[in-house]
Formats: sequence, C-alpha cells, structure tokens
Amino acid sequence: MIEIGKINKYTVKRETKSGYYLQVEGEFGEVFLPPSLSKTKVEIGQEVDAFVYVDSKDQLVASTFLPYAEVGEYALLECFDVQDFGAFFKWGISKDLLVPGNEQKIKVRKDEYALVRICIEEGTDRLFGTTKLGHYIENSQFDIAEGDKVEIVPAVETDLGYRVIVNKKYIGIIYHSEIFKDIFINKPIDGFVKKIRDDGLVDTATQIQGIKNLDHSKIKILEFLHKRGGRSHLHDKSSPEEISELLSMSKKTFKNAIGMLYKDRKIMISKEGISLVKKKKD
Repeated sequence: MIEIGKINKYTVKRETKSGYYLQVEGEFGEVFLPPSLSKTKVEIGQEVDAFVYVDSKDQLVASTFLPYAEVGEYALLECFDVQDFGAFFKWGISKDLLVPGNEQKIKVRKDEYALVRICIEEGTDRLFGTTKLGHYIENSQFDIAEGDKVEIVPAVETDLGYRVIVNKKYIGIIYHSEIFKDIFINKPIDGFVKKIRDDGLVDTATQIQGIKNLDHSKIKILEFLHKRGGRSHLHDKSSPEEISELLSMSKKTFKNAIGMLYKDRKIMISKEGISLVKKKKD
C-alpha cells in the first residue's frame, strides 16, 4: 500500500531508460523514481526509503531525497518566495512546499521562518502547508506520556521560553526554568515530557522529571566527581548558573541529589565542596 506524503520502504522492481519503478502493493502496483530524485544509484531488488508525492503534472513520483517533515508533521521552514496566492518554502526535496494565502495565520514574508504543518488535500492528494495550527494542536492524538524521552526542536523564542516541536508530531513549550543546556533555534535536542495539557500543548523539560530525575542526577554527580579526581568545589551554596553549566541540572535537583548521596554515604559535603567517600581497604 502506498501512503502519499509519507516516507516508507520500497523495493526497486525494475529499471527503464527513463528511470526506476518501485514495488507498491495494492491498486498502484508501482511508482516511478526518476534518476534526478534519487540520491544514489539504485539496483533491482534493493530496498530504499522513499517519499511519494503528486508532482506538477499530477503524476505520482518517488524521491529518495527526504523532506524535513511528512504529512501530519511540523517543521520550522524558510520561505524563499512569496506570490499573491501563497508562499513557497524549502523543505528538503526538489518540490517546494506551498502555503496558500488562506492557510497563513499571519502573512508570510520572504526569507522568514515559520512553523508549518504538512497537509494533504482531499480529492487531489496534493501536499500543502499551513501555519494555522490551532485546530491541529487542539485535536492532537498522543502516543507519548509524561516522563517519556522525546526529541525537541526549539522553534520560536517567547518571554516564557520557547515554543517547540515534539517528535515532529506535536507542539509544546519549554520554559526558561526547565532549560539546563545550550539550545538553538531549529536544532534538535533530547528532552522529556513534563505534562500533556488539556489545550493540546506539551510542556517539556531538558531533564528527567520526578524520582527518575533524582536517580539520574545522582549517577551524573558521581560520574562528574570520578572524572575530577573525586572532588569538586560545587556545594549547596553554589549558584544555579554554575550548577546548570557544569551538570545541566537545576540547583533544586542538585541539592536533593547530593543530600541523598550523603545519606547513602557516597559523598562528603563541606564548605570546600563535595567529594567521594573513599572506600576502606580490607
């Protein structure tokens, strides 16, 4: 079965003078892969990842150049051309993505980036983009849960933090207070689901939440001390900024973790900092 606007694995079925044909189960039987849309030379019987879409001639074609996002996903894309009827965005393949004028929440300008969802038009199967995201966010069907590790892509900076794309499927927020590492717009980072909200947004963080966070933080502190010869100047009076820079965790998490390590007799705490407890020799 073929899924238009999706990335799937296909087997190269045959080769002609004009290009290759990929095996497709169901009514289509096969789909054409032009040499210009293949990243590398392919061979009969080879399995390839390909993206299928309707081209300007209303023909189905496949491409082994893959887009930044497929149907139902979000991406931060750059607009390179604006016409009266809409704006065109680069999205990783030779076919440009059109965001029609009536699908723009705010009028898009050339050379600007926008948060775009990839959509498919019923009846024609043509792909298009939209920046009117509210309906899609409110009706999100989640396959993630609180505490899950996810990919976060910072998209728009706000006074409170950043609007982010979560696993390409959802829109969320990461507050400044939950950021303990350097982040950059449109650069993916690992993060964690803090809360799935009733409005369809996902609150995220860069550190694990709850007891898992403390367990993870204890291990990180012990590894940090081992790498530094068993001691560090960090202690419960150190600044939040310094703790975040060296350990990528909040001061609250750090204090709780070293408190637990102290009770477990794994470390010592003094005015000079923290240090590993030396094991007694038999």
